[in-house]
Amino acid sequence: MEERKIYTLSQVGNAIKKRIEEATHGQAFWIKAEIASIRFTKHAYLELVEHKGEEKVAVMRGSIWLTQLHRIRHELGEESKNILKEGVEILFLARTHYHIVYGLSLAIEAIDLNFNISALERRKRETIAALKEEGLFHRNRLLPLPLVIQRIALISSVGTAAYADLMRHLEHNEHGYKYHVQVFHSAVQGDAAPTELRAAIASIDPQRFDVVVLIRGGGSKLDLEQFNDLELARMVAMSSLPVLTGIGHEIDISVLDLIANSPHKTPTAVADFIVDRTLYFETAMTGMLVNIHNTMLTSFTSHKEHLSMYAEMTAMRPAAHCRMQRGALHTLTNQFARRITEELTAQSRALHSFGQDLALLPRHKLAQVEAARVRELGATLSALAQRGIQQVIGKLDGIGSAVHLLSPERIMERGFSIARVNGKAIKDAENLKAGDEIETTFAQGKAWSTIHKIERHGKG
Repeated sequence: MEERKIYTLSQVGNAIKKRIEEATHGQAFWIKAEIASIRFTKHAYLELVEHKGEEKVAVMRGSIWLTQLHRIRHELGEESKNILKEGVEILFLARTHYHIVYGLSLAIEAIDLNFNISALERRKRETIAALKEEGLFHRNRLLPLPLVIQRIALISSVGTAAYADLMRHLEHNEHGYKYHVQVFHSAVQGDAAPTELRAAIASIDPQRFDVVVLIRGGGSKLDLEQFNDLELARMVAMSSLPVLTGIGHEIDISVLDLIANSPHKTPTAVADFIVDRTLYFETAMTGMLVNIHNTMLTSFTSHKEHLSMYAEMTAMRPAAHCRMQRGALHTLTNQFARRITEELTAQSRALHSFGQDLALLPRHKLAQVEAARVRELGATLSALAQRGIQQVIGKLDGIGSAVHLLSPERIMERGFSIARVNGKAIKDAENLKAGDEIETTFAQGKAWSTIHKIERHGKG
């Protein structure tokens, strides 16, 4: 029977360590893995894992010693807290280290920040492509903004500087505008942020608000990850209310900024936009009121000039009408007299002719034949004279009635009066002065008064 060769555990461990050192030659390698867990003491201890679908295909321990941990945190800057946490896939430089007591581990010396930022950009591009394919990318931007934004659904983390800045600018704006803000609290950073943000948007009643405002303060580039979340972006795009963002990044733009109706760099910029929009509306309305006022003044001035002209015409019309009717009456009288004279002359000639005929005709013919003709001619002459006289009398009566209606006494009976100073009728207040005594003639009597105040109206 062959004798078995037995090794101690330390021999096996040292052999493995030697083989690993021979294989790696102490070199460092760039390795990609996900942080399954991480624990900090003075140093950082990680459990690194690789997945293929839902299955773990590799698990290994990692460590970052104190000196390297300080340096790595400094190099990562603000992104350190977003990278050195569970669930994040990292690209790191490490050396293999085998300890015969603690086993194999990776000593991490550096972490590539660009790998994580590139992954963020890749996920961002994937979200944008999905929204465009679904026809949602421009949907919220096509919603019309109200002319005046007053009812605001604010999604923010209460107590943060971003919340305080926006509320201060809205509540203490220099124009004194009042805004109604209801806060829907949500985390805006961390792993829970996308879920809470989606819940906040879902709880907003669109009938009660004009817009949705989503804000947060400054942060690192990787803090924007939650604002690239596809489900959150879908909800924002499909919102029936315009969404305004103030996510607090001067350089980097999130997916929500790209699809929002009105994106802004900071919460303060959002507040200034809302106040400025209200001011623009007020200024426009003020301009319209000024235009209306000027139009009314122009119209009033024009109508005042027309009224003045009509007043002058009304004052002059009775006398002018009387003169015109008097001239027409004289013309009719002359025509009547001339017509009567002509008619009488014609009838006289006819009578003379008849007289001559009568002297020549036998007596019995005159009695039998011409008597009827004489009577007929007499009746015709009488009728013509009577009809002419009645026509002239009718016209004279009409002219007399018109003259009576347009007489100053009749005009004053309808409520008009005549004001005189020193016996002269007053036509313009320009010729009056305080202290003048006015004589006012009415239909029934006169009155005397003294001027205490004169108000003159402009003509332009």
